[in-house]
Amino acid sequence: MNKFSLLSLAAIAALASEPVAIQKITVEASAPKTDNKNVEADEMVKFSRQSDLGEMLSNTLPEITHVRNSAVGNDIILRGFRKDNLVITIDDAKVCGACPNTMDPPSMHISSAQISSVEVQEGPFDVTQFGSLGGKINVVTKAPEKGMHGEVSATLGSFDYRKLSTTVEGGNDNVQALLGFSRETSGQYKDGEGRTLSEQTNALLPTAPALHPQEYKAANSDMNAYDRNNFWAKIVGNISNNQKLTLSYFGDRADNVLYPRYRMDAQVDNTDMFNLKYQLSNLSDFSDELKVEAYHSKVTHVMGTDFRAGATTVNNTMVAPVDATIQGASLENTLNVAGTKVSVGMNGSVRNWNGTSGAKINPTTKVLLPDVDTKNIALYAKALKRVGNYDLSGGIRYDDTSINADQTLMPTAIDKKYNNLSANVLAKYNYTLNTNVFMGIGQSVRVPDARELYWPTAAGKHDNLNEVKNREIDLGVEHTIGNIHIKGTAFYSDLEDYLYTYKSGANLSWKNIDARIVGFDLQSDIALNNEWRIDTAMAYQKGTKKDPSQLGQTDKDLAEIPPMKGRAALVFDNTAHYAAAEWIGASSQTIDSNNGEKEIGGYGIVNFKYGAQLGNGFSLSTGINNFFNRTYAVSNSYVGNEFIADGGVPLVLNEPGRNFYATLSYKF
Repeated sequence: MNKFSLLSLAAIAALASEPVAIQKITVEASAPKTDNKNVEADEMVKFSRQSDLGEMLSNTLPEITHVRNSAVGNDIILRGFRKDNLVITIDDAKVCGACPNTMDPPSMHISSAQISSVEVQEGPFDVTQFGSLGGKINVVTKAPEKGMHGEVSATLGSFDYRKLSTTVEGGNDNVQALLGFSRETSGQYKDGEGRTLSEQTNALLPTAPALHPQEYKAANSDMNAYDRNNFWAKIVGNISNNQKLTLSYFGDRADNVLYPRYRMDAQVDNTDMFNLKYQLSNLSDFSDELKVEAYHSKVTHVMGTDFRAGATTVNNTMVAPVDATIQGASLENTLNVAGTKVSVGMNGSVRNWNGTSGAKINPTTKVLLPDVDTKNIALYAKALKRVGNYDLSGGIRYDDTSINADQTLMPTAIDKKYNNLSANVLAKYNYTLNTNVFMGIGQSVRVPDARELYWPTAAGKHDNLNEVKNREIDLGVEHTIGNIHIKGTAFYSDLEDYLYTYKSGANLSWKNIDARIVGFDLQSDIALNNEWRIDTAMAYQKGTKKDPSQLGQTDKDLAEIPPMKGRAALVFDNTAHYAAAEWIGASSQTIDSNNGEKEIGGYGIVNFKYGAQLGNGFSLSTGINNFFNRTYAVSNSYVGNEFIADGGVPLVLNEPGRNFYATLSYKF
């Protein structure tokens, strides 16, 4: 089969306790993608102090920006799409955050030590997942290997960052198993001005005396930013030459996570995730592979005000537990028909979001969210084929979705039902062995979530929302000349009935509007010789409301659209040693002034990394982030959630100042 090599710049810049190297990924020419990006874990060392997936992706891929919520649990914006507008999966299985204010986004519920690779697919070109409006990010976890292997690693960093991780794996030809555990704690980081997380919060609130109860108590002002334990297991059984069964489990226990932008902190954030995959290959002339998958995940998120100044008695201490559970299953058959690879499948899921289970916000009981089920069942098909110099693919998906709320808890809640069609066509023309151009046209759909439909403090009626449709075209070119590889992509996203969060007085509300997001990204890699290379990348996107009068407003700018952002790195890599000097920068952000978004200035920071294989199974990595100790912030100034300064100016949380880290690992 003809293949081409794609030099990837995507996914993780570094993992806190795992060696990672950005590699060339071999992609089958018969599977054209408009702009897929991929990175694999390998033996070379490239670390980050943190293990937050959103932050790591943001530090490598300019079209991804993290939304700084705290020292951990930072959300992802891809090409201007965020929250339910993106699908984030772990081994193609979903986990849903429970917090209505996205304190615990799906990207939080994974340990960096588990990750084998991260797949980033931009645009509405996936038909295998429900609700993939603006893109899909899939984390592929490590599979166990035969024999007996293990790894222990320890990381120390600035701001009292500590992480210990261990993995043991082994097996024979029939069965392989893997077990892992990590413990991670961190103090509050300091920004470039030397202010901790609690100090950034308390510095804002004296300007608004009514908000003083939301300041951190003196006794809690120096507490850790979070305390977290992860544990995971995977078993792979080769039942026969053509049958394979994979079972996996992941658990996350995060306690006392500080969220200085919000009214409450997370006292408990527990995740349990189970996944099953059964594969049968060469079943018959009508089945090259039959794949059955099922998963179950649950997140329990308990918010509270225990650490805030207003929590002086039991009766004025807020506690708000919320649960999010999702179960899903899929069946897919792949076969070859006249030189065309065809996959047909069906999948379904039930997502429950419940803000009533023991929910008590003292001194009165209040329903955060009714007990809401979102049920989806879908049929899909996709095909890909090579015709001469053309690689062609396409897909189609039909979704039937119902959303049902417990009306005994919220009598005014209205059940909803949606039926939708998604489809795409992609083509790549291989002009020469070193040059290709590609185009993709697609439509994808996502329905409103429970918060958008039933949030109790929203201004006005909002349970009549329509689903949002993204009709997008992507165009790109890729060229290799000598040791230089260049790739560029441009996109135009037309959004019908875009679900937009906006301010109505002091309250949030949601409304369907028509909007567009346009942008481009460029990347280049220059191999100076066998050891030195230069990596560069930049991305730009702009979002506009087609008619702001739909909201009774005048500002055409969409909120939460990250500014132009770039990255450049000089890298030395000779297998035994790895070193990098890296610049990351962004311009000032265009804002939605009608909805309280605050201006954030541009920035530029410099990072240094060094890693070495020490022999006998040992490796060491060190680094300095934000070397010049700049005070800066990223895209986190929108009032789309309920922050401490609702009705006023939202708190813009600065990024960490200069910080150091070192990781020592031993493999056997």
